[in-house]
Amino acid sequence: MTRHNNDLDWMLRAPELLALTRHMSTHELMSRMTVYNGFDYKKTHRLGVYFEQLWQHLTSQCNSLNIISHNLQVIIDKHTFGEFDSLIYDSVLDTHLHCELAVKFYLQVGSGTQLSHWVGPNLRDRFDNKHERLFEHQLALSKNPTIKPWLKAQDIKVDQVKVLTRGRLFYPLDSFMKEQFRFPREVNPQHLKGFWTTWEDFAHLQLSSSIEWYILPKMYWLSPVTGDEVQDLSLLDDRAILIHGHNERYEFQRIQQVVGMREGKEIMRGFVVTDEWLEKAKARVKSSD
Repeated sequence: MTRHNNDLDWMLRAPELLALTRHMSTHELMSRMTVYNGFDYKKTHRLGVYFEQLWQHLTSQCNSLNIISHNLQVIIDKHTFGEFDSLIYDSVLDTHLHCELAVKFYLQVGSGTQLSHWVGPNLRDRFDNKHERLFEHQLALSKNPTIKPWLKAQDIKVDQVKVLTRGRLFYPLDSFMKEQFRFPREVNPQHLKGFWTTWEDFAHLQLSSSIEWYILPKMYWLSPVTGDEVQDLSLLDDRAILIHGHNERYEFQRIQQVVGMREGKEIMRGFVVTDEWLEKAKARVKSSD
């Protein structure tokens, strides 16, 4: 339960990933929310679904918010137009709100100044595509002329749309260490930051520091890791990184998120990528040019 409470607290206090206007931000709502025990976690391997569960818990515990619906699919004449992440009534503002949720993690492959220079770990996800879908489709659902009568028939009002964005951007290791961060204007300057590097370069980083490194499963990607949680994580020692032999092959032949700990505190976190992933990521960025 400690991890869930830490994640709830993180959701409340972490900086937005995107630069949002006050009108679009959920900050005013979240300033009224408090972390209570009793989070009803439904097991999932999908981080986005878990993120929605955290939001649903926080909103349900807030006295000034009335939940109208979560994850409401819009199906008209057997055609699915989309889904409303969260529909709530705010009694303080006397406003019916449509809130969209986005938790995202992107690695910089390119100069970093364009959204298209940022690729998700699974490569299918690129920041510009997600940003466009979020603002042009998801947040615009209630304005769609086809959907307006459907909402009226359901007796659902939408006075205002808001978005909650959380996540982290991962910079090339050298840029991260030098604190040389180049990011798109759509991003909040106070966003959370990490690094990425190849397995070969990570081995050198690992051998040249006194930091203990652990693999981070997806459900640890949100709030900082605490000292008592490391026993649940896989330690990356020298032997785990390098398989001895002439070719210096690496044991973990896929992209992994890792966390560096010192004296029970999280120092930094990042992604370690394969050469194959990096080639494909570069091609994914180039396809946007």
